[in-house]
Amino acid sequence: MDSLLCVANFPSSTGYAWTFIGRLFAEVANALAREGIRTLVAYPVLDTRPESLAGSAAEPLGLDLSLATPRSVRAGVELVRRERVRAVWLIDRPVFSLAYAALHAAGVRRVVVHDHSSGSRPVHHGPRGLAQRLATRLPWATADAVVAVSEYVAGRQRTAGRVPAGRIHVVPNPVWVPDAVRPAAEVRASLGLAPGRRLVAAAGRLTPEKGFADLIAAADALPPDVDVLVFGDGPDRARLEAQRAALRTGGRVRLAGQRPDAAECVAAADVCVVPSRWEEAFCLSAAEPLARGRPLVATRVGAIPELVRDGVTGLLVPPADPPALAGAIQRLLDAPELAAALGQSARAQLVATHGWPRAIAALVSVVAPPLPKR
Repeated sequence: MDSLLCVANFPSSTGYAWTFIGRLFAEVANALAREGIRTLVAYPVLDTRPESLAGSAAEPLGLDLSLATPRSVRAGVELVRRERVRAVWLIDRPVFSLAYAALHAAGVRRVVVHDHSSGSRPVHHGPRGLAQRLATRLPWATADAVVAVSEYVAGRQRTAGRVPAGRIHVVPNPVWVPDAVRPAAEVRASLGLAPGRRLVAAAGRLTPEKGFADLIAAADALPPDVDVLVFGDGPDRARLEAQRAALRTGGRVRLAGQRPDAAECVAAADVCVVPSRWEEAFCLSAAEPLARGRPLVATRVGAIPELVRDGVTGLLVPPADPPALAGAIQRLLDAPELAAALGQSARAQLVATHGWPRAIAALVSVVAPPLPKR
């Protein structure tokens, strides 16, 4: 039986985005199992059975497939031969690698690189740019296909990565759209918020590029009946706590920590905020409140404008601009009818364009063509 090999970059206990990526692996595995094709998922350390694969046809295994050392490449070649691996699905790996030549020689017919990475990339010109262009066109040593999670990422692969456009496939990340949501009043009560107060909320890893410092700075310009909650944890927490404590209205701002129900908590807000400063590849933190029909203010960076159409499904502001952020939040707080209309429009858009069945079918069509169906 031929196999698809999915490669994770971190131990199986790693959460955050890797829980989501694991679910992509699981859903593709289920689709391929119906065609008689195995799916293996390799983790550098299999320290626990991944919850994202539970109940799926995906078979986890512990093996270093970083392809960064001769030993790792040999391990990959041995696995390819032993398990009849015909396609390899990599996450956030380079498009060019001599290791891919070894995999192809061992029997792999298709190497797919799935680019979820955020941030900008330099565009090289002159000899370096020419070398990059030639490298991404070498047979066997380059990925056969590149999956971009947004048009922004696809454009970056074409310009900064010099990848031929015909090799790039845009497959937006799927978003779970719940049929029902927990009542906002119930969620707010569980968070210790007093009745009658308005709530602005955001969630994400607490790092400088996520822009939470701008949201905290904007809080001082909001009315006194507005609380601001930020869900998440990370290396920037101490600095953000110090900034919050120095605010005139610091008591109305709370860093609420990491919670498994963070998306549900944010959805209970009057206004949801994504204040990111860097070029988001997709931005699940924006997609989740939109899928729940909530009004959103976000920054105009990376792929966020693909999710948020300014004035149609949310409001966009420049990054690193607390006054503009406060103004947009205030606009939605002052116009609940507008806020509700934007939220409803956003949910309808997500249902139409970011459903799981659609995304999984698209991924299968990219990773599975070389795998014979029974």
